[in-house]
Amino acid sequence: MSGLSAMGTFLLLGWLLTYSSYGIDFTDESFYLVWIADPFIYDVSATQFGFIYHPLYVLLGGDISALRQANIVLTFGLGWGLAYTLLSSLAPEVREARIALHTTAAGLATSTLILFNTWLPTPSYNSLGFQALLITSIGLLLADKAFTFRSVGGWIIIAIGGWLAFMAKPSTAGALAVVVFLCLLASRKLSARLISFSLATVLGLLLLSALIIDGSLLGFAKRLLLSVDFAHLIGSGHTADQILRIDSFRLRTPSKLAILFVAVVTFFAIRTAQSAKPGPALVSLGLSVFFLSITALLVTGQIHKTAGLGQFEGLLTFGLVLAAVLTALFSEAPAPWRSISAPQWAMAIIFTVMPHIYAFGTNRNYWENGAWVGIFWLLAGLTLLGPVVRARMSWSFVQPLVLATQAVTAILLQTGLEQPQRQPQPLRLNQTTVEIGPERSSLILSSGYASYINDALATVQNGGFRLGTPVIDLSGQSPGILYAIGAKSVGLAWIIGGYPGSLQLARAALDRVPCEEIAKAWVLLEPDGPRRIPTELMASLGSAFPEKYQQIGAWRTAEGAGGYDVSRVQELYQPTAPADTLRVCQTLRQSVTK
Repeated sequence: MSGLSAMGTFLLLGWLLTYSSYGIDFTDESFYLVWIADPFIYDVSATQFGFIYHPLYVLLGGDISALRQANIVLTFGLGWGLAYTLLSSLAPEVREARIALHTTAAGLATSTLILFNTWLPTPSYNSLGFQALLITSIGLLLADKAFTFRSVGGWIIIAIGGWLAFMAKPSTAGALAVVVFLCLLASRKLSARLISFSLATVLGLLLLSALIIDGSLLGFAKRLLLSVDFAHLIGSGHTADQILRIDSFRLRTPSKLAILFVAVVTFFAIRTAQSAKPGPALVSLGLSVFFLSITALLVTGQIHKTAGLGQFEGLLTFGLVLAAVLTALFSEAPAPWRSISAPQWAMAIIFTVMPHIYAFGTNRNYWENGAWVGIFWLLAGLTLLGPVVRARMSWSFVQPLVLATQAVTAILLQTGLEQPQRQPQPLRLNQTTVEIGPERSSLILSSGYASYINDALATVQNGGFRLGTPVIDLSGQSPGILYAIGAKSVGLAWIIGGYPGSLQLARAALDRVPCEEIAKAWVLLEPDGPRRIPTELMASLGSAFPEKYQQIGAWRTAEGAGGYDVSRVQELYQPTAPADTLRVCQTLRQSVTK
């Protein structure tokens, strides 16, 4: 059945890579693009993913589709590496054919693609945080007290993973550090010399990052401290007292039935695969083909309906975990629980909590957010199968679990492709090709989104707008249109509106922008926008708006843009008296410093 799982892996990867040129979200995903394209122009940021991915952006020439494909392949590749390392460590005495073991690991790794089930495939702090946890987990499996090449490599990998976690999201990095230490302690892997070496590596990477990003450690620390102040200003739920919480989840009846169905059918398929009799083996093969058929039907577009399991549909992965646990409980291996070593128990526990480490710090529900990295729950369940594998001297009986994993992944990805976040229609219906951004990257969009972008491009081209022109975005939700026309977003990569402190945040960010740039910046306005920033902001910057600005044009947003069904008017203004704005801005700032 290895051939079936290999087929499922290729189908899923090809599916996502094909759709990498489809769709765009004008809010969150566009913020990722703005931040990655030129992260060095901003001096405040809680997450540094823009600096990590910027070289990749440059290498790929700003091609959005290629950037997404690289993110998908990198995430899958790291999941593959982790799954293979785990399978090898659980039963090192099993002489499974290397190709078969890699096929199994690759099939399990397709579950990493669940990360994209809201269809935000552009690299971000979410993908970097996930990749950091995958890397750290590989390091934990390789690290040991012994001073060997493999062990030292593991400790270095742990350090790299910890550094990347910090660059993605400091809250995740802090939680990861505590859990990693406890895991190493429980595994009896702690070595003063090696942990000191690993810590030195992390500090060295952080110091190097600080020097590259801000030129000094002090400058980098100031960047982080200011980001904390900004988080308090906006009131978006990212402060320390708000992230230290215990979330719950409530599954609807269809979700419970779906999880139970996956668990029972997968368990039955595994159990029949363990039989030496031809009858049960044929049943297992039939169920495996059933799982592959689900994947194939979804990938080839024969089914367009989504699962409709609601907010916590990502927890469908629990069905796979339950099937693995049931297999271990009802195995014929002698004393299976006692033959699991302390390091393996420690890894099972850390895999269980990894999704919450990933989610820690977000303002979303931790269970909902953590389900995006449900591969860790799956690997925790798989760890319990180690004794069964050693007793049978083969991993072949888990192939039905692999194929079920691919089917669940396809079901969850279907939601993202049919209901992409803040987009008006399924990606398969997009037919209009548009070139956007400073690098003129091609994307296939809905006709409404294409018209929105083309109208904005026509307006700025007729108005004498040049690439790299600074723009103050008062719409509160349009980093995407700024990226599309090649503007420089002033102050922040996204001056986000709609929060209690949005105006205060915008003022604090723009107060850090030189008056020379404020004076020559154009202004994007959305008069009736639900997330607009009040125009009173301009007066606090020394700008008389709209008296000393000229409207060069207007266009309508697309229905669905920003998650709102109603189309709205956006207006672009050019400064007509930059010298006056410069003088007033400088006077205001001098009076503040006195």
